[in-house]
Amino acid sequence: MARVNLVPRELLDSELGDTLAAFERACPDFNPAVFQALGQHPELSKAFYRFYIPARLHGLLDSRLKELVRLKIAELNQCRT
Repeated sequence: MARVNLVPRELLDSELGDTLAAFERACPDFNPAVFQALGQHPELSKAFYRFYIPARLHGLLDSRLKELVRLKIAELNQCRT
């Protein structure tokens, strides 16, 4: 099985560290390993979160409905979430 080295929290890019802290405040059981793995490519990760957070939290559809749509798409594609 492939393994990704996790970047220690204190070595994360400051923007990623701030985003991680915001995720942890919003969801206390959030796994920081996702951010630590994405820390391997900070510019790509920051670009993704600059897109993802507004798309997930804002817009015409309620966040709850977006999550239901995401789960249905995963089910149709036989993807475990």
